[in-house]
Amino acid sequence: MAGLVRAGFSFAKNAIFSTSVRSIATSNPLNLKEIRERTEGSSIVIEAFNVPSPRTELLVRAEKLPNHEPMVSPSEKPPCYMCALGLDVKHTDVLILSQFVRSDGCMLPRRITGLCRRQQKKMSKLVTMAQKAGLMINLTPEKCNKDPKKRRDHKKFNTYFDEKTIFMRKIPKPVDRFKR
Repeated sequence: MAGLVRAGFSFAKNAIFSTSVRSIATSNPLNLKEIRERTEGSSIVIEAFNVPSPRTELLVRAEKLPNHEPMVSPSEKPPCYMCALGLDVKHTDVLILSQFVRSDGCMLPRRITGLCRRQQKKMSKLVTMAQKAGLMINLTPEKCNKDPKKRRDHKKFNTYFDEKTIFMRKIPKPVDRFKR
């Protein structure tokens, strides 16, 4: 009975709070406040007003996505937000990559991130590259050889990747699906 209630609750929650449109941010807003002081009679009134951040144009919001042409058939899905934005994400963009990683260091599944297969694979490779470069934490069990600090010889040092070799050719483009 508890399983049925739990399944019904999760279905209702997913129906109400759909994760089909997600916003990612390249930087945090400043949330600045301007403090104004004025005198009214014998009392001093101090007010705080929100000031728009000068970095608001750096935020990437789902509302800013460009409108695409209508889909050919209703069975086609709209492109994921990473494909629609066309951002060139590298392994050094740790703030963007950390949005796709759980607190234990594992990658979030596709149903939660809302990415297409190609972008999900690319993000997982970039997270791995960032962990090997020492830019992101690599949470592993105590006696695991995946932790770079516990490896031997040259493998214990951070890996540095060349900017030209970051995009992997092994990730097929959606249009090249049957051209192999």
